[in-house]
Amino acid sequence: MPQLEISTFPSQIFWLVVSFLILYIIMAKVIVPRISSVIKNRENEIKNNIHISEQLYRDTEIINDEIEKIKNDTETEAREIINNLRININKKINENNQILKNKLEKKLEKDEKNIFKKKEKVLKEINKIAFNLSQEIIKKISNNKNVKKNKLKQIIKNNLKNIRNESS
Repeated sequence: MPQLEISTFPSQIFWLVVSFLILYIIMAKVIVPRISSVIKNRENEIKNNIHISEQLYRDTEIINDEIEKIKNDTETEAREIINNLRININKKINENNQILKNKLEKKLEKDEKNIFKKKEKVLKEINKIAFNLSQEIIKKISNNKNVKKNKLKQIIKNNLKNIRNESS
């Protein structure tokens, strides 16, 4: 095996040292600086991204706070509108109820007057009918043709007054 021959050892060691130095110099001067600059760029990019994300997070919090404030203001305004509408509707309902009540009371008064007038008219007719009927009954029972009309009218009026007082 030629690798184990001692006569070639110094030459192999020389070339090992030369190749190691060349590789070391290339690594130290070219590759490592490039790698370190890439790593520094990555770190800077990560720091910038973190800073941007923190700023975006703060902006998002501010926007969320504004949205929440607007939402609360809108809810408050909606409640006020609903309450105002409810109050206005209740007022209109009360006004309409009062108007309707007044109309019904007037109609009731008018109908009561009409009923009272008709009642009076009927009582007068009953008075006449009762007078005529009483006169006829008295004539038939007593065979007396002369019945005292004034006395009979007075009795019927008294009875009708009693009836009116009882019905009122």
